[in-house]
Parts: sequence; structure tokens; C-alpha cells
Amino acid sequence: MKHGPNCWVAAALLSLVAQSAVADSALAARDQAEIWWPAAESGASPVLGLPAGRVVTVSFLDSKGDPWPMSELVGSGASWLTIRQAAEHPHVAIVQTEAEMAGQDAMSVNLVVLLRGLSEPVHLALEPGVEAAPTAVTVRIGTHQSGSPLVGTAVASHGADFDAAIRDYLLANPQVLREALDPARQLAARVSEHRDALLAAAGVPTLGDLSGGVTVVEFFDYRCGYCKRSLDAVRGLLGADGVRVEMREYPILGDESEAAARAALAAARQGAYEAAHFALMAHEGGFDAAAIESIMGELGLDVEKLTADMESTEVGALIEANRDLAARIGVTGTPAFLALGPGGVEVSPGALDEDRLARMVDAVRLDDAPIQR
Repeated sequence: MKHGPNCWVAAALLSLVAQSAVADSALAARDQAEIWWPAAESGASPVLGLPAGRVVTVSFLDSKGDPWPMSELVGSGASWLTIRQAAEHPHVAIVQTEAEMAGQDAMSVNLVVLLRGLSEPVHLALEPGVEAAPTAVTVRIGTHQSGSPLVGTAVASHGADFDAAIRDYLLANPQVLREALDPARQLAARVSEHRDALLAAAGVPTLGDLSGGVTVVEFFDYRCGYCKRSLDAVRGLLGADGVRVEMREYPILGDESEAAARAALAAARQGAYEAAHFALMAHEGGFDAAAIESIMGELGLDVEKLTADMESTEVGALIEANRDLAARIGVTGTPAFLALGPGGVEVSPGALDEDRLARMVDAVRLDDAPIQR
């Protein structure tokens, strides 16, 4: 199974290497840590390691060090942890793990935070079962609260000695690279187990070659910045021979995300899902009622009918079915791309480009012919 760069795998690798490298050093005993967001130019999510029975505070500050209050805090719903906002400190999230973290959902999950005035959500990957972890984490956002461009590009350095320790550890323990891919391998195994449910896409919008032998499934959220970065890859795949693309609405970033998902599914009832999907994904603002009416009106849709269909039982059931399937498979963030074909399964939990998506499709074909556009 091939794995290209993506936010979940890159973050898991950084976390596993860092945690292992400092396990026997004085750094392992530190109670506080500071990270920057974004973590890398590739869009990798910073990783927070969480041992059992630990309470960790996560404080959000701007690049000047001023508290940056949250407007919304979204956890993954995993049973091994609870996430809440501190009552008296709107810039502080409290993360608490259970004393026992066994079970199928005890794997990496996402913490998504919307900061007031910042259009792009902040993602943190939460990694269970880590013994060396801080109890207080400061997340510094690479911009001021005035909304200037994000400039933070790397996890805060721990110094040359720490970097050298990571290099030495990797040379002595090359198996760490394989272990870092375990979350993706676990996801692929669960996708294989639920293959029939994924391909039984009654009512789920499907694009591309509808009779294709390879199916690419995307779980996405219209407010997810990483999903928007993958938009060209998805659009490029629609012209591929023998590839059907199954669109799984998975709104995890709040009420406006769900409103956008309902609007897209309602547009499908007017035969306009594809146009609505790309219009909503290209939109840079929020998704209140006025924005949705404007977007759909520009597409020439019957807005009154669309508004009514958004509240229909059928549309709501499709979204809930996607959430249930995501939970069973182990999809905890967006985007998540799954390629299923006669040659096997490929997964990419995170943003990707057109070449990476094409390689996933090629890998699950029975023949060696690359996809043709």
C-alpha cells in the first residue's frame, strides 16, 4: 500500500518520532509545550500526545502572544476523550482522556477549532496512548487577530540537540517509519471490512464514470481548508476512464457546514449536484442562509424548492448515514480519500494533489494501465 504526503500521516510521523526520541531524555518530563499552526507548508496538523487519565489545557494565542478566543470547538466524538471550552477563558480548550483508552476508536482523532475572525479552521491531531506528553500546550497562530496572512510554517523548534536526537533515533530505529503509518493501515483495513457499505451508495451523489470499476470515495466538509486544497485533484479525476467518484457529505465543522451539505444534497434533487458542489467548495465565506441562497440562485436553481428540500427527512438521513459509516470505518477528519478497486484498497486521510490521487487509483486497478484523462 502506497502512502503519499498527507496531513494525518505526516503529523503521526512527527509525533511518533519526537515522542520516541525524547522518551529517555529530560525533555520527556516537561509539563508545557508550544507549537505553531500551521505546522508545515504541506498543511500537516500538529500532534498532541495524550496518555490515559490526563487533563491537558490547550491555549490559543496569536503571533504576538495575545489570547485568541474560540468561536467554536469541535471534537471527534471518540469515547476515550472529552473536549470542552474553559468557562472563564474563551481561548482555552480542556482535553481529558479516560483512564482506560482501549477499544476500536482509540486511534488518532482531530480537534478542530474555529477562532474568531480567522476563516480557516485550526486542526490538531490527538494521539492516544502516549506516555511522554505535556499537560499545558500553547498553540501560536501564525497571524495577528487583524487577519493578516498566516506566516507560521513549522512546529516550534526544541533546539539542535533535539533535532539531532530525532536523526539518531531514526537511524537506529528505522521501524519507526513503518509504525508511523499504522493509522493509515488501520483505516485501510476498516475500509476493506466495510467495502459493501461504501459501494452501496443509494442516494449518495456519484460523479465521473458511473460504471467504472474503481470507486474513489471522498468524505469532506465545505468549510474545511484542506478539502478546498484538494478541489483540483477531485475535479481532475472526473474525466478519468473507469473511475466513479462517490461524494460523502461529512459536515464536522459546525452548523454552517451542515447547512452547506444539505444545500448540495438538495441541489441534487434538481439535477445540479456537481455544479453546486464545486460552487460551495469554491466559496470563501460562511454559509448562512443568505450566502446559500445567493450561491444556488447564481446556478439558476429553484431556491424556494431547494430550501424546502434542505429540511427533508431524506437529506438529513443521508448525512447521518455518512456520519455513521465514517465512525465505523474510522474516518475522524476531512478530507479522507478512499480508493476501492479490484486490486485492493488505498487510503489518503488528508489533503492531496492530482498526482497522488491518480497513483491511488492506479494502485487498485488489476492491470498496469494508468488512468486516462
